[in-house]
Amino acid sequence: MPLTALSHADLQLLTKRFDELRHTDIITSKRVSDLIKEWEPKVKPDAKDKEETFTLVYPNGKTTGVASPRWLAHLVGLRHRAVHIGFRTETGLIAIQRRSYNKADWPNMLDMAVSGHVPQNYQGHDITYEQGAWKEIEEEIGLIERDAIRTLKEAKLVPIGEPYFSFDIDRSTNPPFYNAEARQVYGATLTGEGLARLRFTDGEVAGLTFVNPETAWDILGKETGASGFHYSMPRFLGWVETLPIVKPAENWRGLGI
Repeated sequence: MPLTALSHADLQLLTKRFDELRHTDIITSKRVSDLIKEWEPKVKPDAKDKEETFTLVYPNGKTTGVASPRWLAHLVGLRHRAVHIGFRTETGLIAIQRRSYNKADWPNMLDMAVSGHVPQNYQGHDITYEQGAWKEIEEEIGLIERDAIRTLKEAKLVPIGEPYFSFDIDRSTNPPFYNAEARQVYGATLTGEGLARLRFTDGEVAGLTFVNPETAWDILGKETGASGFHYSMPRFLGWVETLPIVKPAENWRGLGI
């Protein structure tokens, strides 16, 4: 459910808060509590908006031990974690996601095969980037970690570099959208069984398209996509360029065909 629109005076105040926080390296629990008291009555988040919490991070992606509800993190631009996962086939095709029309952020746009935030768990404890990645993979395309030995050629997710920091602003909405993320990119190669097990389980993915790397680079330069697509896909494609490609004929011989 969208947050309640703000008055002109509140929008000016929100801009002031955003500017203050953007230049603050350490956000304390008290500061988060004060921000909730200040803005919750104004934007009126519903129960679903309030139930998901993010651990806040320093610019390098290290957690601070302080948590914020999702709605507040996006309202005032509090730094939090996200994961972007790229998948390719053994023959070298790249998976590109079409986001659902119902997504609150970047609806119907192109994205990494899987993407999402790293929330706290149900007990309010931090989880790792990798745990957050598997949570999103299971929710969005139906693959689970315990089956990785059969569904992924590497039998695991491969981290691509260190987390990088990204900041997106959309002031065309009311309230505006401030998204400050420390993003970890992962890559993996889907086996035949992995491809067969793909399921769109939570309605957040409209579909997956598989293209060769050259087409993926071309799409990056021409199509409008989600922020993660434009900044994380080049990192994933760079990783793909280091991997061997199995020719279809070799696949057929290996299957006894």
